[in-house]
Amino acid sequence: MAMLPKRLLREADVLFLTRIHRLLSSKAGQSQHFPVSARTRVKCLSDVHVSRRTKTSTVRHSFSNPVANVATASSAVCKRQLSAESDDDIPWFLDPQNPLEMVEHLDDGERAVQWGKQEVSEDLGSVKEASEKKVSEKKNILSGRTIPRIDILTKKQLLGRIQNRGIVYDDGHIVAINKLAGLPVQGQNPEQLSLNSLLPELGAALEAPDLSIVKPLDWHLSGIVLLARTPEARAEVFNVTKAATQRNKFYRKYWGVVIGTLDSPEGEIKCHLAQQKIGDHTMTVPVLNPTQAAVRRKEARNCLTRYKVLSQGQGYALVQLEPRQMFVDQLQVHLSTKLCSILGDHVYSSRVGSVAGMPALMEPTNVGPRTQRVPKDILKKMNLRAIQMHKVPVHLHCGEMVLPRYRGRDVRITAPLPKHFLWTLQLLGLKDPTHDL
Repeated sequence: MAMLPKRLLREADVLFLTRIHRLLSSKAGQSQHFPVSARTRVKCLSDVHVSRRTKTSTVRHSFSNPVANVATASSAVCKRQLSAESDDDIPWFLDPQNPLEMVEHLDDGERAVQWGKQEVSEDLGSVKEASEKKVSEKKNILSGRTIPRIDILTKKQLLGRIQNRGIVYDDGHIVAINKLAGLPVQGQNPEQLSLNSLLPELGAALEAPDLSIVKPLDWHLSGIVLLARTPEARAEVFNVTKAATQRNKFYRKYWGVVIGTLDSPEGEIKCHLAQQKIGDHTMTVPVLNPTQAAVRRKEARNCLTRYKVLSQGQGYALVQLEPRQMFVDQLQVHLSTKLCSILGDHVYSSRVGSVAGMPALMEPTNVGPRTQRVPKDILKKMNLRAIQMHKVPVHLHCGEMVLPRYRGRDVRITAPLPKHFLWTLQLLGLKDPTHDL
């Protein structure tokens, strides 16, 4: 029998005490002896009175005070599992329907003693179901193995994961893989594990010695990364995507869980972005009035992001984001100008503050990276505490890419959401955007 928490077993005893009291009330004042073999091994959570001096032990129960004295009997019957070595060692207990008769049960060679009434097992089943339901309700994305641990994966393990589950498209010219969140595309040093460091081994496995990265992705994001098997395929993809940008075609779709409320269900965010040194970090900042010289030197770039709310709750939403062209951390910075932040964004979420209980945009040069602060009601839905937020990854996924007029046709590539992303959607009651794909 599955072991239940002690507190639940104590609560179950109350039900049994009431039932036993009704059945044995007519026998008040009597005393019964139940012989138990010394060779019998008893597993229980309650106290058992067993004498080790004799070969046979006696469990003595006085029914003169059923409420005080029958607890051991109910625990022995309902929560103990006894095994015997021979037929002579089968324990005997009173049948609750007929107190003067005895009943034995054999189950697949292992002797177990149970009460004759089916209601007892049903009560235990209901208690167990309530316990399992209570435990399941407390699970969050940090439970189990939903978030990939890039820091503990070896190079061989990561290669195997990409080959078995990571390749989402391969036509002999280009390869699309579903990158794990936290895996950098370019490492800061040759020893760091990155997608670029895996290219020689991955190219050998795919029989593509000239395998190269065409469309990268930020290290903290998950989703589609395009690889080219040959230099010719790389140039072709580059020309196709460049032409799509010039025609104002949005060929990439990102899905993100957003903390905050957008002012309209769909719209566009447009502003110039530039990189600036803030403290010890190089961060992206919005530039409201850039100089023409800065634009000409490409120090400030005019970036456009189209957004659409797919489903939402109280203070959070699942949003589809389509950038016309991609700048470093463009989506996070654009959302911060709308007083919203991506769930798990511990870099730019500090720019969305609160003044007199209302959301307000902080000066980017005055705030730096810090653990994201999420409202308590949202944390409760996710079964998280504020102290655990630093472990929550960025919920931003590049899930769809369309290459227009690639080799005479539009090629559509999709990548499934990671497990932790799907779990968050379920906890928050948001719709899976890949359901209809």
